[in-house]
Order: sequence, then structure tokens, then C-alpha cells
Amino acid sequence: MQKNPDQIIENAEIQWQENGAPYSNRFDDIYFSRQGGLEETEHVFIAANALTSRWQTLDAALSQQSAERQSDIPHTFTVAELGFGTGLNFLCCWRAWQQMAPSRLRLHYIACEKYPMQISALRQALSSWPELQNYSISLIDAYPDHSPGYHRLHLASQDTLSEGTPSEITPSEITPSEITPSEITLDLYYGDAAELLAAQPVRENVKVDAWFLDGFAPRVNPDMWSIELMQVLASLSRPGTTLSTYSVAGHVVRTLQACGFTVSKQPGFGQKREMLHGSFSGDAGTDHLQQKHAWLRLPEYRSHNRDAVVIGGGLAGCSTAFALAQRGYHVTVLEQSDDCASGASGNRQAVLQCRLNNAVNAGWQFNLQAFLYSARHFTQMQRKHPDIQWHPCGVLNLDTAFRSRMERCAEVRVDLYSPAVVRKVNQAEASAISGIDIDGGGNFLPLGGWLNPGNLCRAYLAHPRIRFVPAAEVQSLDYKEGRWSALSSTHQSLASADTLIIANSFAARRFSQTAELPLVPLRGQVSYVRESTTSRALGCVVCGLSYLSPSHDSLHSAGASYSKDVSDLALSEKEHRDNVSGISGHFPSGTIQQSEVTGGRVSVRAGTGDRMPIAGPVPDFSLMRAQYDSLGHRDRKHPPTAPVFH
Repeated sequence: MQKNPDQIIENAEIQWQENGAPYSNRFDDIYFSRQGGLEETEHVFIAANALTSRWQTLDAALSQQSAERQSDIPHTFTVAELGFGTGLNFLCCWRAWQQMAPSRLRLHYIACEKYPMQISALRQALSSWPELQNYSISLIDAYPDHSPGYHRLHLASQDTLSEGTPSEITPSEITPSEITPSEITLDLYYGDAAELLAAQPVRENVKVDAWFLDGFAPRVNPDMWSIELMQVLASLSRPGTTLSTYSVAGHVVRTLQACGFTVSKQPGFGQKREMLHGSFSGDAGTDHLQQKHAWLRLPEYRSHNRDAVVIGGGLAGCSTAFALAQRGYHVTVLEQSDDCASGASGNRQAVLQCRLNNAVNAGWQFNLQAFLYSARHFTQMQRKHPDIQWHPCGVLNLDTAFRSRMERCAEVRVDLYSPAVVRKVNQAEASAISGIDIDGGGNFLPLGGWLNPGNLCRAYLAHPRIRFVPAAEVQSLDYKEGRWSALSSTHQSLASADTLIIANSFAARRFSQTAELPLVPLRGQVSYVRESTTSRALGCVVCGLSYLSPSHDSLHSAGASYSKDVSDLALSEKEHRDNVSGISGHFPSGTIQQSEVTGGRVSVRAGTGDRMPIAGPVPDFSLMRAQYDSLGHRDRKHPPTAPVFH
């Protein structure tokens, strides 16, 4: 992740030619060949990298290995592109992938773009290829045309969306490692390609398999062909990684050769006599080009079996189980209660909004991308599972609610974000957006909204590769011969797997391996308030000192209280009053009243000191304290040994 990403992304400056093709004003160059963009892509990138034959060979090899050992995780084939442009190369690659229909390979496509097209321009450009419509519709539907950083999109072609959802397939119909070929992962890197790619960790087992070098011509866009960028490409390649490009400029040839690529000229497309093909040699002569490893290196995780155990049936546990199942894992979810979402994930309505930062740094980028990913993901889940009740109605944070805080803290800098993420609104605009007269303006997040978290958990658990086990309280963990076991109070194994994920909130501290995690219980109470004639018109979530969600089944959710280091689950009348009074004053008198509170819900979630999630391998705390003791004495030297994890 970039430490200090740019906060502003400029869109492409497009001029439309007489034949309907886009032309870049910024680079004074075409986006694709006038002789035929689709045919050019097939020739220069798909065929030149021999993608179809490589996919077939790898898929057959993985199938054979699985038949013999039944222990291989489906391999991921990674294609990375410099210059996403119209997305034509990606769509052609996706179509070729689906036509080949691998059963065990996964496709991961990475595309770098500094000046992404606006959605309207992308839609117009792709309308030239109706034969790609099944793919372009899905891309346009999820495509972000704003905000820097790493955007992850999970896509399925339109001709497979109507063939049935995962919940309509029985487990017996799925082989242990079967992959749906139409579903792929697209990562869009918006910003400087060299910086974004260089920020990726260098891992021995995770490399790019094929590079598409499709930036604008070196004469007008030299940064996309610099030796610094090609060095980064080399560091992310393995021996045998291929590349192709339309450019045969001498500078490009020499730069690639200097970075360890063996290149050759091949017949070009159309009127272009030649194109370039290359393969990474990976010889020792390029070792000096590799990135330096950070002193804190996370282990490269390897699993011999395609199984996992998740402890915790809330949003964290169920969403993690779903993500693993989508990757071919068989997952067992253990929940101590009788149903999923019985804790903090069980409220009637959960609100999604972005935590805004005043500094453009890694935290800013994490919160922004997590918010954007969630909004896309919930929209996709809603189509398959309407019961999750995702309402992207927007979230309005009122200025009047934060006057006391603004005396102590700087006002949120909305200018650090795209208007698609958040924008300032005045009192009249706030009232129009919410549907009710409001006493002031604020910040409006149009992509935010609310959903039913319990139903979302149940939608996740409907995946055929997930087994849900209720009333399974895990008391301890045991690790033997490469497998983890979750043990009951009588030391009986509730489930075992190579991979174990702990997602049971602050209760994670009951296990010896995670007892030292800096987690604290946070009590929160939500109040359910009967709608009034006026409040029924509320069209978005409104946040003051407390929040109010739009009415659902004639009830609003108002909340929530925040009590650190408190785990009492009894409803509090005082907290009901605080929840209502924290928002009612922003509306006309009588809109929301304390007398209309019909009940509520108390839950306890986990909190961290920096309000960031804790994710990743669990460290051996005692060994790490000994290894890194010198850092407590302001020792600037790197510790002599790598950290140890469970």
C-alpha cells in the first residue's frame, strides 16, 4: 500500500474521432489501432503471450495433481497491464478465459491507469464492440472512475448471472476445487504505475505470469517505459513470465533487456510491421533490481489442504468464510450461539459510511478503499440475495452535531476526496436529500447506506462450500502436524483444518495464542423508534450526535451508545434517551420522540486503540518481545531475526 498516495485522480481527456474511436488529448495519441482494436488486442496480447495454451496446460496439470494428491489449492494466473484505457485488453482476456473454461485455474487481472476514463466515456468507447457486451456491461456496472489507489472488482459475465446463484447449487454438484470460469478478479491501480507496483510486497510464490505493455507511445509517455518501472516489473516476475507490446522502439528494447527480459521482434498488427515479445530470464544478473525486503516480513502462507475453520458467526467470520469459499476452500464456521449474527452483527440495520481522514496516508487509503469495495460488494450481493436489504441511500453527517468536536479537532477536509465519495451540502441541499427539513448542512456520502447484517451473514453462509455449526463454543486451540483443531470445554475437537481464522470479537482473548491482542469490549445500544408521519419520509441515514436510519417495517434505528470496557447487555433507559436526543433536535419538533421508543438491542463488539482492524498471522508474543527488545531502547538497527508467527 502506498504510504502517501495522491488524493486527486484526473480523468482522461477524450476527443471522439469521426469513426467513434476515442483519442487522448493529453498524450496526442490513439487508444487502439485504426485497423481494428479488437483484432489488435487478440494479436498483440492474447496470442503473443500464448494465453489459451498456457491456461490449458496449467489447468490440466493441476487437475492431474489434484487427482493424485487432492491437496492443491487452485492456482492463480496473473495478467498485469500498463495502461487500462478503454478496458478492451481486459475484456478480450476475460472472454478468452471464459471460452477456455478452466476448472481449477483462477484469473487475476491487474491494470494500472493514471488517467481513467469517466464512466460515460468508457460506455461510449465499449459500445463499438457489441460482441463483448456480456463482459462490458459487468465492467461498467462496477467500474470506479474516481479516487486513487487499489480498486478490487469481482466480476461475472452477464450470460452467467442468470444461470443460478451459489445458493441454488448443492454441494454434491461441486468438485473440491471447481472454479467458476466466468468469475474473475480485476484490480485497478489508479495513479503512478511505478509507485503503485513498487508498493507491492515481493513474494516468491506470488508473481505476474504475463505483462501487457499498452501505455501510450514512448515518445509522448516516457514514464510508462522508464527503466525504473521496468525494474519493478522484473521484481514481480518469475522465470518464464512473458510480456508483449506494440512498441519496438530501441529504448524499450534496451530497457527490457537491461532488466532481465529476453526480447524478440515478431510480426505486428495491421500496418505496423513489428511488435515485441519478451520472456523474463530471472538470472542472477538482475538480482540488484529486486526490491529490498522490509525488516518486518510476513510469512508466505502455504496450505496443503483446501479447508479452513472460522471461529465466529458474525459479519467478520461469515464474510471471511465466503471469501475463502469463493476461492475453492471448504470452510467450517463455528458459532457459540444458536444462530449466526447473534452478537454485534445482529442489529436490524447496519450503516455503511467512510471514515474520513485529514491526512492522505496509508490509513486514508485503507478506509477509502474498504468503503468503496463494500459498496460495490453489497450491490452485487443484493442482486443474488435481496433479503440483505441493501439500500444505497447515502449518509448525511451534520455539521451542527460536531461543533464541540471541531473546537478541539480540525474540520474534515472534504477536498481530499472525490465528490463521488463525499461532498459538502448546505441546509437546503441536506433537507432535499433527506426528505425532511434539517437544521443545517454537512457532509454527504452518496455511496453509503444501510442493510440487514443478519441476513447478509445468512447469505454468506448459503455458499455450498460452507458448513455452519451453531452452539459450538470453542475454549482452546491445538496445533499438531500442520493442522489446527478448535477444542470444546471437554477438549473434544469441534473442527480441524490447515487454516484457522479467529473472528469472534474480543472473545479472541480467551485463547492462549491471542490472549495478548490489544482488544477491549465496547458496549453499544441501539434504540428502535416508531416512525411518525414526518419521519416516514426520511430518505437517507442522518448522523448527529447519534444516527437515525430510514424507517424499516415502521421502525427507525437510532444509536448508538459507546461504552468502553463495558460488557453489560441490559437495556438502559438513559441510553435510549441519549440516542433519541442526539438526533431529534435536528428535525422539526415531533419528528422523533422518546415516547415512541419500542425497544432496542445491546451488543458488545471489539475495539482497538487506533480503530483499525487486526488482521494477519498471529505472532508468538513472547518470542517477539525477546527478538525486538532492542527497539524499546530506540535501536535503529533491524532486528537480527525475522518475526515468528503461529
